[in-house]
This record gives sequence, structure tokens and C-alpha cells, in this order.
Amino acid sequence: MKHPQLIVVKGKDNWCSLMKKQIGQVFTPLKWAEWLINKWNIFDAWLDGAHICDPTAGQGVFVTAMLHIARNRRIPITVDRLSRLALIEMSPSHLKRFRENTKKEFGVDFPTSQIFCQDVITEAHKGKYDILIGNPPWVNFGDLPTAYKTLLKPYFIQEGLVQETQPALLGSSRVDIAALVLKVVLGKLLKKSGSGYFYLPTSLFFGDGAHSGFRNYSADHRNFAIDTVYEFTSTKVFEGVNTAYCCARFQCDTQQEFPVTYFKELGGKWVEHQALPLKSANDPWRIVQNLDELNIGETLEIRFTPEQKPRQGVNTCGANNVFIFDHKPTHLPAEFLYPLATKEIWRQNVSSPHKWILLPYHREIGKPLTWSQIKKYDILRDYLQHHQEELQARKGTLLRASINRGNWWTLLGVGPYSFAPFKVIWEAYGKKLFNPIVLSSIDGQMWQGNQAMHAFIPCWFEDDAQRIKTELENPEIPILLRQLNGAGKCNWAQPGKIKKILSFDEVENRFI
Repeated sequence: MKHPQLIVVKGKDNWCSLMKKQIGQVFTPLKWAEWLINKWNIFDAWLDGAHICDPTAGQGVFVTAMLHIARNRRIPITVDRLSRLALIEMSPSHLKRFRENTKKEFGVDFPTSQIFCQDVITEAHKGKYDILIGNPPWVNFGDLPTAYKTLLKPYFIQEGLVQETQPALLGSSRVDIAALVLKVVLGKLLKKSGSGYFYLPTSLFFGDGAHSGFRNYSADHRNFAIDTVYEFTSTKVFEGVNTAYCCARFQCDTQQEFPVTYFKELGGKWVEHQALPLKSANDPWRIVQNLDELNIGETLEIRFTPEQKPRQGVNTCGANNVFIFDHKPTHLPAEFLYPLATKEIWRQNVSSPHKWILLPYHREIGKPLTWSQIKKYDILRDYLQHHQEELQARKGTLLRASINRGNWWTLLGVGPYSFAPFKVIWEAYGKKLFNPIVLSSIDGQMWQGNQAMHAFIPCWFEDDAQRIKTELENPEIPILLRQLNGAGKCNWAQPGKIKKILSFDEVENRFI
């Protein structure tokens, strides 16, 4: 089949330069580009006539790896073979460097007809390929530059990653741009039954809610399936990257089936596991070695009121130095200072505070104090005004909405639930143990969780808190959390995951 003529679309240098600087890039080392190519025999497919494209090419390491392998095998790099390799990249300087390096290292003038300076998300590309390879950018929607977020918002909605504009700005801010890139390129750039091979953050498969839209396994009205995943756990493919990552094979125009073959790196070897969704098809995956392990978690139930859904701790949005103190400050009103949970509670089994947090909030309704209420406390007013410029400069869509209303002293994750006198609280971030404990108020001041480090269930009665704690000590819960691949990761036992794995039986409210 004759390959369609490809047109080079010239990018806007200033825009590309801006995006290059502001969007996080994870470049693939050459040896690991070769590893992926060899793992799935992509080079042999190229020799057999396959048309191959890297849709987010950066400096072209995957194409460079193909040429390296050809040279090592003493296979001629012919014009015909080069015509079946293509790069798409939004940064013109990256593409220029690729051509210069290719000429210097291989003596080859890589055809400009196969190089496209485009944003693969927003600019139409006419080429169709048998195979896609690469490493899409890893960055959450909420962390993108404001102008680029505005540009991409309709594409997130169009590709089914979010349902409407508001979730795109708020609840789905943790959707990784890699999910959008994959949706676009799998749906638009692959030939019938084509395949894709990519390095990816594992959050696409295990994210509690942000990536459920990715896991509808549909791109541009075409089904796609993931059939094999290799998760790196000890090998450092990308130095300095803390995100959990893997590489995966995608097949287009195929229904997703489970289990997925899932290899985990254990003890220097690839150990085969099976991956299946927790409950619904778009749920996060569970990883097991034996399908009999799936019986775990089938009967986990807990009774709670509608106000008691699991919550995350208070988020200062980058202003810890303003709101959090190592010692209880005597110069601020004690009624707005609350004990803050820290690791010592679990490590040293102590219930005395090691840190305190300032919450200028009305505890009965869980809303920020008005400025007229703050002015009644001269010291509190002066302290906040001293940090006003810093607090007003904080970023984040939810926070900016509050700041724009004049409440520049607000925090996130604060509501009536924050001021419940008892909390069943656990460490939710980067842990491998699930150890819920009950914290009760100190001198009338309620304990607070620290951002994503902690999650909790608010309780208004001590006996209720002890009951919930006992039920959460079910030994099946940590087993299920480990199956959900969160051990040691940021999503170990976050509220969304706990809500997902437990069947909550809502009971009548006891305190209103």
C-alpha cells in the first residue's frame, strides 16, 4: 500500500519555545529506546515494510535508536527505509538538533518530508502509520501553563477524559497529558489494527478517578486494547523521576479484554502477573499473580453517615511557612490553631502534637472567616496582612476562585468535616502499611490531616470512631491496597481509593 504524501506543517517558534520551557519533559535514554524497540521486535517490523512514527519525538531518540540498531546489524539505511520513519514534535530546535545529529553520526540527511513541527494534539496530521512508538510528555492538566490549559481543554472533553468544562478545571486536574496524547494518536494516526508502544506513568492504569476516562478504551470512536505492560520498580530508566512508570503495548481496533499480562520487576527479574479492573471496566487495575487472589475484598463493608466519606488533609497550596508551625505560636489566637498530624504519631505512638496549623475558619460551618471577623483579632489580621502578597500569589483553579472573591487567606480541604471532634486517620501517601488510628480533640481543638499525606473519616462520637477504626483494621484491606499497586506510591490509600474498595452502607445521621 502506497504511503500517503506527508506535508510539513511549520510550527510557531515562539509558541513552541514557550511550551518547551514550561511543559515537563522526560527524555528517554538511547539504550532504553533500543530496549523497547527490541522488546517488541519493532525493528524487524520496519525491515518488513512497516511505517513507524514517534508522535512526541523530542530530539528523536526512538528513530535514532532504529538507526543505531541498523548500523549494529550492518543493515543499510536506505532512502526507502528512511521514508518509513517519521517524527512529530512541537519544538523546532529539537527537530533541528535531530537532523544535525543524524547527519553527524550516520552521514544521513534525514528527509524533511518525514519531520513535522506540530503539536500532535491541536494540529491535524495527515499521516497514518502501522506502528507508533515513543514517550508522551508526563504532566498533569492542572500543572500546565494557563494558556495551554485553555487551548487543550476542549480536547480533553472531546476525547472523553472529562465530561465537561468544569471537571476539566477542577476534579480532573490530575489527568495526565499523556492520556490525552495517547487518545489522539491511537485514534487518528494509526492504520487499521495498528499498534503502539510507549513509556508511560502507571497512573493511567491505577489512578483512582482522574484516568477513568482513559480507561474507556476508546479513541476517536475506535476501540483500543492494552495487552502487555512492563512496570519498572528498581531499574532507573529515567534518572531523577519519582513518578512510577512502565512501558505498554496498545492494539487499535480491538476490544479490551482482561486479564492483561502484567510484568513487574522483582529481584532483578520480570515476574508475570495478571491485571484486571477492580469492579467496573474503567476502574483502576488490580495486580495478582494468581486469579484466586481476586476473592479478597468481595465483602468489605462499613457503615457511615453521608458526612463521613473519606477526606484528604488540609492543603496550604504552597504556603506551609505561613500556616504550619513547629511549635504552637503564642502570638496568634489559640482558637484558630489546630494540632497537625505528623509521622511521629505512627512511628513513636504518641498523641501529642509535633506541629500546628493555622485555620482562620468558622468551625461551625467550615468556611473562611470574613475579613470583618478577622479584624476583630488585631494580631491575626496583622499576621495575615504581613503575608498577603504571598498568599494572593498562590496558584490553582479552586484556590484562585476563592482568592478572586477576596478570601486570599483560604486553604483547600477545609469544611465542616475538618472540625469533627474525632478522626479515624491513616497515612495515605507513599506507605506500604495501612494503620488507621483515632485522634480526639486536644483542649477543644481538632486534629487536622496534612495534605495528601493523610486521609481520614470524620466522626462526631467516640464510639462511632472506634467502630470504624475496628472495621478498617480488616486484614483484607492492605492486601487489596497492594493489589491496586499503590504500595510505596503517592496513591497508597488516598480517599478515592478507600471509597472505591469499600462498600459503604450509609446510615441515618446522628449529629444533625
